[in-house]
Amino acid sequence: MILNDKQKTILESFSKYRSPIDEGSLFKGIDIQYLKLFKRYFRGLFRYRPRGGRYYIQYNCTMEDAKTFSVYHR
Repeated sequence: MILNDKQKTILESFSKYRSPIDEGSLFKGIDIQYLKLFKRYFRGLFRYRPRGGRYYIQYNCTMEDAKTFSVYHR
């Protein structure tokens, strides 16, 4: 995956949200307000999973209810 300077800067600013090496996610616990930023600058590079809302199905909450999100490799 090749990132431009703007993308690298954005990812560095979220370094405190990095997931441990042994987990499948790259970042976790990022406030939902930053989701549009990630979708704008990283279109098609990552998958986003909502977290922290109401869970209607086990391990899956809706994006509308989410408080945070996690970032995974596509």
